[in-house]
Amino acid sequence: MDDVGGETIADYIEEILAWNMDVATWNSVTDLRLHVGNVSPDAIRRMGAIMGEAMRGRAGGRAAVVSHNAGLRFLLNLARVFIPGHELRAFSDMATAYAWAAGQKVDLPAEMATAGWGRVAA
Repeated sequence: MDDVGGETIADYIEEILAWNMDVATWNSVTDLRLHVGNVSPDAIRRMGAIMGEAMRGRAGGRAAVVSHNAGLRFLLNLARVFIPGHELRAFSDMATAYAWAAGQKVDLPAEMATAGWGRVAA
């Protein structure tokens, strides 16, 4: 998707869910390692509204986000407010993110665990 803003990502989510609302309950991995676009709180709020409508009270899946940006944890904490029902976690490598999204137990190196990767603070 190149470097796009949050509104474009929300448009994409809306388009996918119009095709199949069950996608809102699927596990996913999103690679943002090269992303430099702006994802605003308003865009996250919109994504949450779109996802909530599609979920229709069903539980969401696991959403792993891969990024080298430690500030991503703030956005994921914000997303937890607007996108309830999903388990959201940040990872710095794709293999670990895929393993977690697939339901496997993931052991992170100690330096990553203490930096907050792989979990979202309460």
